Amino acid sequence: WNDVVFFICSFYCNNSFKYIIFWTKSGLKDPLFFFKSMENLRNIVLSLLDDGIELMDLVFDVRSDYVRVVVDSIGDLSIGQTSRIAKRIRNDESILSMFPNGCKLEVGTPGIGAPLSRNFQYKKNIGRKILLDYSNNSDEPISKVYDLVSADDKGINVKIKNDEVFINYDNIISAKIKVSFD
Repeated sequence: WNDVVFFICSFYCNNSFKYIIFWTKSGLKDPLFFFKSMENLRNIVLSLLDDGIELMDLVFDVRSDYVRVVVDSIGDLSIGQTSRIAKRIRNDESILSMFPNGCKLEVGTPGIGAPLSRNFQYKKNIGRKILLDYSNNSDEPISKVYDLVSADDKGINVKIKNDEVFINYDNIISAKIKVSFD
């Protein structure tokens, strides 16, 4: 068990934290050092983000010194804003000491087909079509395309034809914005 690493991943989904535990052979000389480095990196990146910008994901590949930062906000994020974040991260003294030989850094926003994982993402997409998989206390989940009408701290209002439905965030299994080029 000396070369096995246990990972506890947490993510925020449907207004609550979810946890996944898995293990693997690490291939790392000191897996605990990697975990501490990852937490340190997360804290540094969080400290460099402007108010209103959320850290959605952070990927760190210790073998190739690759760091991927995914950010989002209630408003649109421009390429200029993500570029400034990348420069702040790249020029931070703590980052420079973590990566004395440099690192490959990528900063971006969730992709066009990325699932919505935080409440504010629903709010910023009001008026768009949304593909929802959700439970309404029946055995089978429901999967439909709706118009996203509104969002608050508890859930969303969606509309299909003339029917408007409120769906609590806790009942949402997955949600993606439906992109159309009509």
